[in-house]
Amino acid sequence: MYTIFHKKPMVYTQSMRVGVGFYLVLILIFMVLITSTASVHAEMAYGTSRSVEMVGQDITPGMIIAYKDDTFLPSKEPFDTDIVGVVVEKSSLSLINLVTSPEIKLLMESGDAQVLVSATNGPIKKGDYLTSSKIYGVGQKADVSGFTIGKALEDYNPTNPGAKGLIWAFIQPKTAYINNSMRMNLLESLRTGALSPLLNPVESLRYILAALITGATFVIGFSTFGRSSGRSIEALGRNPLASHTIKVAMVFNFILAFGIMLVGLALAYLILVL
Repeated sequence: MYTIFHKKPMVYTQSMRVGVGFYLVLILIFMVLITSTASVHAEMAYGTSRSVEMVGQDITPGMIIAYKDDTFLPSKEPFDTDIVGVVVEKSSLSLINLVTSPEIKLLMESGDAQVLVSATNGPIKKGDYLTSSKIYGVGQKADVSGFTIGKALEDYNPTNPGAKGLIWAFIQPKTAYINNSMRMNLLESLRTGALSPLLNPVESLRYILAALITGATFVIGFSTFGRSSGRSIEALGRNPLASHTIKVAMVFNFILAFGIMLVGLALAYLILVL
């Protein structure tokens, strides 16, 4: 009995060791799966992409794509107004064409994706606008107003400015206004101002309309007050006894003119924000 009683704890201890080893193996496998899943998601773009046929050589994920003459191809023009998105390897939602071809690749037009960039136009900081460059399919920092591909979500400052690398960015092709007057000379300012109506005519029309309304209301207000003031001063000279009534009329005309200008400013503000 004594021998049997001593053997039972030995069997129990051995089974516990086997159980602990089994759980350690499970934990290790679980950690490996988590690590591999994280690496997959680190390369996956977040958004909707669609498969399109692209023309060009060595088109890789991250390249900036433009749509010219009914053709999708990598951009090679700074501030290209025809850029539409970037090439992605896979995304959270992909609309894939059933026809397979080496020229068919996934294009993301809006969402979070990796963009191929260089620092030839200066180091890229988080929040900077990105645009196309002279390098085939490669983006750069947008330092002046113009057409952009989106905003950088991380920094990029390599030792070699010409080195190309992938950085995460929020993809949203649009015209962006960049306030960088310290570095912009007079010719660049005039060029940006002249091109802004062509880059974004709808937005420019809103600013023009708001400016016209503001100017018109100021002209009406000042002209109304000027005419009424002149008449009031003339009437005051002819009839000094009615000075109190004339001064009240002048104050009323001033308030009316000021109200007209406020209404114009309010209308212009509504045009800009709505």
